[in-house]
Amino acid sequence: MNEQRRSSRGWRLGSVSGVMLGALACGGVAEPEVAAPEATGSTALVERVRDTAELARMKAYAESLYDEKDVVHRFTSRGGEAIDCVPLYAQPALRQPGMENHRIQLAPGTEPIARPERPVAPGDSLAAKWRAEPATLEGRADELDVTGARRRCPEGSVPIVKLTLDTLKRFESLDDFRRKIPSHLTGNVSVETGKRRSEQAPTPSLRAGPTDLHQYAHTSQWVNNMGAEAIFNLWSPYTELSSEFSLSQMWVVRGSGASLETVEVGWQRYRDLYGDDRSRLFIYFTPDNYGSGGCYNLSCGAFVQTNTSVFIGGGFDNYSVAGGAQYEFKLMWFKDGTTGAWWLKFQDTWVGYYPRARFDAAGLADRADVIDFGGEIIDNRNLNLHTSTDMGSGAYPGAGWSHAAYTRNILYVDTGNVYREPTSLSAWRNDSNCYDISQSSNPGGWGRYFYFGGPGYNGNCT
Repeated sequence: MNEQRRSSRGWRLGSVSGVMLGALACGGVAEPEVAAPEATGSTALVERVRDTAELARMKAYAESLYDEKDVVHRFTSRGGEAIDCVPLYAQPALRQPGMENHRIQLAPGTEPIARPERPVAPGDSLAAKWRAEPATLEGRADELDVTGARRRCPEGSVPIVKLTLDTLKRFESLDDFRRKIPSHLTGNVSVETGKRRSEQAPTPSLRAGPTDLHQYAHTSQWVNNMGAEAIFNLWSPYTELSSEFSLSQMWVVRGSGASLETVEVGWQRYRDLYGDDRSRLFIYFTPDNYGSGGCYNLSCGAFVQTNTSVFIGGGFDNYSVAGGAQYEFKLMWFKDGTTGAWWLKFQDTWVGYYPRARFDAAGLADRADVIDFGGEIIDNRNLNLHTSTDMGSGAYPGAGWSHAAYTRNILYVDTGNVYREPTSLSAWRNDSNCYDISQSSNPGGWGRYFYFGGPGYNGNCT
């Protein structure tokens, strides 16, 4: 549907979460080469590495994450990623300074209690009509890759999507790779030559859209908490340029200024990072207000993975289809007591954790004070026109079930370790003509939920 919609309206010439997080964040070097035109659609990807010295730094970094001799099994995912199975105690996080004597936990010592009951009344339209299938990650024990290797890591090892030099070269520097906002985007300076926006004369613009590099449709609440949980509708939306991403996620936040800290999880389509046009399960954290101290997935040795089967940074078997089958999955961040780690749960499986030592007392070391859910895109403007990158499914919230993306069953864990429904969620969007959000509540199966998304560029968003 997305590609058809793009052809009908033509081709474009080629920060932390919205108001909530924005308010918290109060000699012999080779000359860089001129960047190639940026990829649109499924064309070749751009190499941006600034010089040979940075390239050498990237190569050394990728090789330092784990020792190749420790890999106990290797296979290719259905989507084409190289997956290395590394022993639990040899994974990147355990090779970091200060982690030499770390004792791995296989599950949190405590769990939240008193999950709200959701009785479904007879005739409840949400429960009766709106049924999605559980989304599954690529890789099953009974599946073999083209070489005959089993697509599953042995017990006692964890799957790591191999970080390649080809991926790193799509960023100007290693620090850029680790940031959520690479520096080649922060000035809104485009290197694209692009394609035609329209086959015909352009429709006169009714109004200009926002110029923010990062744009959101999200809902958040200030509340002291030990984590949050929600069910996410899975899509693989159109992204116009390889440097642009589109995601649906959950933020758990504390701190301000340089001490702003987050743990984040959701699905994300980001061609520069993943090399293709499929949405992936992703995690991100920042200990320094989105400086270079954080990173995506397992790419900097911050997250300790304990589960053998969940591929962080991996793709899914199925994606939702407009007017057709819908897929969803449950995610949770949970703080294992004030002295414990931040644990990630995918569906009903504990995947691993960020150790408490990654955070400070002004941030997430003991608790969080903001929960936040919603969509985010990068608008890498060119010729002062808004991107046509989708958020969610690419449909506005009013399209509803099986057309617009949703997040449902939103909960948080209070400081007494009890599940609670957020009653003061406050929605915000940069511009509802580009991307929007619509909240609601159902005492039955969906609890607190919202639809969100939009198509970006249109006559009211330019």
